[in-house]
Amino acid sequence: MSALKHTLNLTVFVAMATLFVPLAESQDLGIRDTNATAAYEEGMKLLEAEQWDDAVAAFTQAVNIDNTYAEAFFGRGEALRNMDDYQAALDSYKAATNIDSKSAKAYNGQAIAERELGLYDLAFNDFNNAIGLDRRDPEIAANLGDLLVNFRQDPTSALRVLDKAAELDPENAEVYRNRGLAHAQLRHFDEAEADLAKSVELKDDDFETYSMLANIYLFQDDKEKIPQAIEALTNAIKFYEPEESSDPKTYVQGYLLRSDARLTLANEAKTPAEKREELYEKVNEDADAVLSELPDTFPVSGQALYRKGVALRMQDKYGEAIKAFTDALQLVPAGESAPYTTNAYLKRGICWFLQDENRLARKDFLLAAASDYTDPLPHMWTGFTFAAEDDFRSAIDSYGEAINKNPNFALPYINRGLAYAALDEYQRAADNFNEAILVEPTNPDLYNQRGRAYMLMEEYDKAFNSFELAALNDDQNSQSFEAAAETLRSLGRNALAEKYEQRAQELKEKNN
Repeated sequence: MSALKHTLNLTVFVAMATLFVPLAESQDLGIRDTNATAAYEEGMKLLEAEQWDDAVAAFTQAVNIDNTYAEAFFGRGEALRNMDDYQAALDSYKAATNIDSKSAKAYNGQAIAERELGLYDLAFNDFNNAIGLDRRDPEIAANLGDLLVNFRQDPTSALRVLDKAAELDPENAEVYRNRGLAHAQLRHFDEAEADLAKSVELKDDDFETYSMLANIYLFQDDKEKIPQAIEALTNAIKFYEPEESSDPKTYVQGYLLRSDARLTLANEAKTPAEKREELYEKVNEDADAVLSELPDTFPVSGQALYRKGVALRMQDKYGEAIKAFTDALQLVPAGESAPYTTNAYLKRGICWFLQDENRLARKDFLLAAASDYTDPLPHMWTGFTFAAEDDFRSAIDSYGEAINKNPNFALPYINRGLAYAALDEYQRAADNFNEAILVEPTNPDLYNQRGRAYMLMEEYDKAFNSFELAALNDDQNSQSFEAAAETLRSLGRNALAEKYEQRAQELKEKNN
């Protein structure tokens, strides 16, 4: 065979062999249909322009021409994910990883879609696949950290990943927000606040960051942090934007949380009366902001009305408070309950009581007790209504019910003691004050009450011991010293009585 003929045969053989190269190997050989490439490039332009539907169409054209085009499947997954079509996105990402098992970005996209579909274990595995392929990609580290802290509640592992994410991209506000949450879950509150402050510094218009910061302040149950929580919630409300068309236009939960924080601050003993009144007015404004958009939506509208009722009651506007509580209760569907049901009945009952409508009050207290069998308050307030009518036997029974619900609650013992004293049953009164003292052994008022009961029984030694203990627990109360002096006079111990009287006078002059 001539050399020319041999060369010709070889050329034909190579050409024929090329025709039968498997499609999966065409990318490795650098062969890509120009039409597929053009469609892919068009898809990338549309993706960058956020024209998601058109991008999907372009990428679909590319993969229809070349079903080994991993980048085109990935691009289609990205466009579909931005359209919130997570199942279709997941299918495209899986096609990409099936073709190219070394694509970290495809595994990352696949894991994001799985996370949004609630497939957290699969997402965890695929984020780890992605990070194993590219440990320098800050987005992958940030996404894994987000999954660990928000969906797997594993703050310890999340911190390790998020520390790396912050190192790789120190300008990512969401990384600091998630790391702050991880610290908070571990009760590292100083570190949590520092990370969230950094997140705000990087992105000062993210309502979720402000909301998280407020929740961390409130969770610490530190009264000093309540003003900071209110400020954070104010910013959350300011920067809130609904994600879906069906979402409320205003940050409803932000208003409700802020009203709760304001109520807590207003109820602080050291809050000045003028500031307290201002806070109650602002609670009403927060409730009205919710009701202006959602006037009759259960349970949100009811929650707003309930908070408004609480503020109005504390402003002594009992009629308006009754109306707010009534409206809140009427929003509860038949056969259902709401988080505020028990307290709405209880507080409306208190308003009726303060308007001297004891029968209406007792009806509400009965409904409150039926809503929560463990709560002593409805029974105690029922006792108050009977005591106001001088029906002390019924009052004693009601206080007893309250004690049965919570034997470690001092107030029912105190009031049952007062009821017995009103019936001239002073030993029983003293016995109840002693039960209260067991619960609150440093409360000076309890010793004073017990001392008065002993005085009425002419047991002056026991009375003096009671008033002395009251003075020891509060050495600024002139009444305790005066009462102690009176018992000493009854015992004929005049010299010591004079010392107590002198101390009482000094305290009166000091307090005036």
